[in-house]
Amino acid sequence: MTALLLAALVLAAPPGETRPSTEILSGRVPPARLIKLTRGINLSDWFTQPPDDPEKHLDPNNMAKDVALIKAMGFRHVRLAFGDATVVDPQTPAILNSEKMKRFDAALDMLLAADLAVVVDFSPGHDYKRAIEKDDAAVENFVGLWRALAKHLASRDPEMVFFELLNEPVMTDSARWNVIQKKALAAMRESAPRHTLIATSAEWSECYKLELVEVVADRNVVYNVHYYDPVRFTHQDAPWVGDWVKGLRNAPYPSSPEVVAKVLDGLPDDTARKLMINYGKEKWDAAKIEEILAEGAAWGKKQGVAMTCNEFGVYRKAPAADRNRCIEDTRKAMEKFDIGWCMWDYAGDFGVATGKPGQRVADADTLKALGLMSGKPKSRPPLLKGGRKFRNSLKERKGY
Repeated sequence: MTALLLAALVLAAPPGETRPSTEILSGRVPPARLIKLTRGINLSDWFTQPPDDPEKHLDPNNMAKDVALIKAMGFRHVRLAFGDATVVDPQTPAILNSEKMKRFDAALDMLLAADLAVVVDFSPGHDYKRAIEKDDAAVENFVGLWRALAKHLASRDPEMVFFELLNEPVMTDSARWNVIQKKALAAMRESAPRHTLIATSAEWSECYKLELVEVVADRNVVYNVHYYDPVRFTHQDAPWVGDWVKGLRNAPYPSSPEVVAKVLDGLPDDTARKLMINYGKEKWDAAKIEEILAEGAAWGKKQGVAMTCNEFGVYRKAPAADRNRCIEDTRKAMEKFDIGWCMWDYAGDFGVATGKPGQRVADADTLKALGLMSGKPKSRPPLLKGGRKFRNSLKERKGY
């Protein structure tokens, strides 16, 4: 497509409609959008599961305080996760529930009013993801949900709203995932021709699975990985992890045989001690993190696609100073290779903020590790419109 034709298409948009950029028309993600996909934070607990009491869980005053703090901390975008039950009903899995969408739209208004870009991330439960692994009917529902949601959100500013296909696909069959991903992305693009889409690999979006990803012809797509190495450090003492981390506590970072030897006596059993010894032998440090992320960046360069990392972080039971050093090393490596980033999580066990809803404060040391600001809101951001709409939607419908 010639530059003259591109210019003509840009200028030809009807009055009142956003004109597509020349980057979009020539098949690239606009650089301004890639900047929006840096300095991100996950907002995981608003819409992943339908709460028993939406009015209490989705309190607009608490939400406004969270948004003000996120903005004050210096983040550019939020990854807003949602589950299937928060936008559709089980009996109509590909048709949006209009009442549920009122709450979702009001929350989106609130974030955008604070000048925060939003990655709309589909994060269903494990059973949903297992279903699409084997059941073609489940795949059709998945594709249909995104076709409907992308159409619903198509009027949103494409410079500020991004669509992420699926959080951490669990299937091990990369060939099947490539077919599903291609089909779903095409449905999303049909409904939302201007928005940037976010794709990923099978098996939990692991970096080492990128080589098995089939890049789609659509060039307005960013490819996403998740990065939690070294897992024996980032997930130590977490109650939900498997035997490969179970029992580890006070694991240091960086690791070496000499450093881990100092904490062996405090571990509960020989199994945990062997895990810690092996972790020490692996010698995790900034250079090793950089080496792994360099492989992901090299894949992106080879394929000619932009990369982002929509999850990285460290469980808060890790030694605090070491936790922040690991976060800093990971963040710097991603910035070195022009990989966008979004830390896990805003609050909770991996959070950058601590405290109860409505009373949260920034962890200044973690913010420093992220290269961000102090996190003290100077004033309430312009959220009244979004907050009022959210409150009204709750009054109209009390439950899911």
